This record gives sequence, C-alpha cells and structure tokens, in this order.
Amino acid sequence: VPGEKAPVRPIRKAPTAPLPVSISMTSTEIRYIGRFDWRDKAGPRCAWLASAVQLRFQGSALQIALREFGTNEYQVVIDDVPTTILKPEPGMGLYSLATDLPRGAHTALLVKRTEASVGVTQFQGLHLDAGAKLLTPPRARHRIEIIGDSITCGYGNEGKDRTEHFAPGTENAYLTYGAIAARKLGAEYAAIAWSGRTMYPSFTIPEIYDRALPSDPGSSWDFHRWRPDVLLINLGTNDFGGKTNPERKPWIDAYQAFLTRLRKRHGSKAPIYLATGPMMSDSWPPNRKALSTLKDYLAQIVTER
Repeated sequence: VPGEKAPVRPIRKAPTAPLPVSISMTSTEIRYIGRFDWRDKAGPRCAWLASAVQLRFQGSALQIALREFGTNEYQVVIDDVPTTILKPEPGMGLYSLATDLPRGAHTALLVKRTEASVGVTQFQGLHLDAGAKLLTPPRARHRIEIIGDSITCGYGNEGKDRTEHFAPGTENAYLTYGAIAARKLGAEYAAIAWSGRTMYPSFTIPEIYDRALPSDPGSSWDFHRWRPDVLLINLGTNDFGGKTNPERKPWIDAYQAFLTRLRKRHGSKAPIYLATGPMMSDSWPPNRKALSTLKDYLAQIVTER
C-alpha cells in the first residue's frame, strides 16, 4: 500500500532517563481502541492484534513505559505517517516513540502488529518533554470489528513467500484488509482473530470471544467500552480445510448461536456481514467443493435469520 509501509528500523529501549512530564495510562486524554484488560493497577494489558493506543500531545518528544510478556511488535504512527516498529524486549522497558518533533500539536498511534498467541503487553506510563501536555485526540466517525482467523490476522503478510513459517516480524495487523478498509472509511478498527481458529467444533473463536485477554478465561470483556457500528465474520477456511467438510446442521447451528450472542453483546442495529476467505476454492481440497459448500451454508444462515 503506497505510503503505508513503515521503515524496518526497530525501536529498542531508550538509553536515557524518562522525560520530565509523566502521565498515567488512566488519563482520560488517552484513547484505547479495541480490547484492554484493566484488572492490574500497574496498567492496562492487551493481547488481541490491532489493539491500539491513540494520543494527541503538545510537545516535541514522546516515550512509553511497557512491560512485555511475549515477543510482540507495534506499529508507530506519528502525525498519520507510519514511522518505525517498536519491538519491546521481555520485561520492563522505556521506549522512545518520537524525538525532535517541531514544537506544536502532534498525534501518535501505537498499533499491535502481532496476534494474541505472541503474548501480552502492559502499558505502564507515558513521558513527554518539559512543558508538554496531552490533548484530546481526534475521534473516528465509525467503528468496525472483524472476527476471523489467520487471514484477518495478517499471518505472513510481510513474509518472503507463502512457504515461510510464522514469525512475529512477518505479521503486520496494520496492513491487513480490515485495517486498511477502516482507515479508508475513517473508522476505529478492532480485530478478534487468531490464526487456525474455527467456528466449530474445536479451537474456535466463539469460545474466546468474550475475553479481554483471549488466553485468560478470567478476563471478561466489558462490551459497553467499545461498540462497533458494523461487524464482519470471516471464518470457515480452517473449518473446511480438513479431510471432510463440516456436517451441515451442527456447523450452521453453531454459527447461528454465535450470531445470537453477537446480537446480545452489540444490539440489533449493527449490520453483520458473513464473509468467505480468499483462500477458499472448489478445487482445493480436491473433490470437496469447499467454497460452494461454505457459501451454501452461509446463505441458509442468512435466510433463516
């Protein structure tokens, strides 16, 4: 995508002391996009890909204090321009997101490029230069949530070819179809996705959908915090990629039950789109007509609802 590819230069721990203006992550001037867990007083934690922290500040430099519980990577966007990639080291660290900016108002966006299986990050504080302060960030007009698997995650979308095995550095949630569409539409974007997950019967997205941290059963998400205006479900590639297509009635019943849950969580007004993934076809797996079968199942679901 022209103009959206960031330099590869990673951000490491800041070699200097914290900047003088310290700001708590509970500040009302900080906007959180997507799902964050707030049970730990040390700071909010996130795991879902595309989770983002949005800021607007008056100043020339910005640092962030993080505790990393994995090998996550973050896209740094300053004044709407992707700049560098933050690769926090495990444990506590202080990182410089911007330096030597012209004095004045600036925006900053920190987007989790990697999916939940890569780990959890805790945000513990911001630091600005002397005389600087946070301002109210701009608010997007809309909110989009996409529910999916590796296609939605951006698994390998920066890999050298399709045979390369997974690595955090080759997954970029900032350049997925959902994230690009959201920016084009002026929308905040949340992705509830995990590579390899299905709709039914095992290793499913529905079994972790209600969680703020998907690997923590105790981290219930408060759906009043962030409500989408539209949802899109892109599941089925893993369901139909095995030795046989899933049995019609149990699979449709599971999908219908999930849609009922979504309506209870998000209300009756948000449109829900049922999508098929671009890796589906009728020729692979052989003699299965996987894509036509999935479309047929989804058509029945839409008709019934």
